[in-house]
Amino acid sequence: MRVLRSKKKWIAVTVGVAVIGTLAAAVVLGSPGSGVTITTFVTANFDHSVHLNSDRVKFQTKDPTDVRMQKLVFAPGGFSGWHHHPGIVIVTVESGALTLWKSNCSSQTYGPGLPNGAVFVEGGDSPQQVTTTGGATVYAVFVAPSNDPPITRVEDDAISCP
Repeated sequence: MRVLRSKKKWIAVTVGVAVIGTLAAAVVLGSPGSGVTITTFVTANFDHSVHLNSDRVKFQTKDPTDVRMQKLVFAPGGFSGWHHHPGIVIVTVESGALTLWKSNCSSQTYGPGLPNGAVFVEGGDSPQQVTTTGGATVYAVFVAPSNDPPITRVEDDAISCP
């Protein structure tokens, strides 16, 4: 009986230390996401600049760029963690709803049939985070300055929003 109590205490202490260590690492190392499964379909690059202006849509790069296409499946309660992207990202929400939080704690929710629509764009150096309550499936196209290996996401320190 005494060995069983010691074992339970040891397990409780180990779990407690692991939880505290995980929380501390998240604060120190940035804010990695949780509950997101990512599938990369393809990564390729434009080796030259591109300038296309067609039907009132303009796309222009000034140097070589990396292009990546991904599918992201967010579980209920999933979140991306605070981050930013070099270049631009076009995100299309296939199902569910995602809330895009900006570093000033403003937010907008996107998804099929929602007032903000089912497409949004990310880019710039300002941290942002995507969250979901009921889960979502999205497709993202990243266009970023060419790097080896390609860099399409930069982790940022966590921001506390209500």
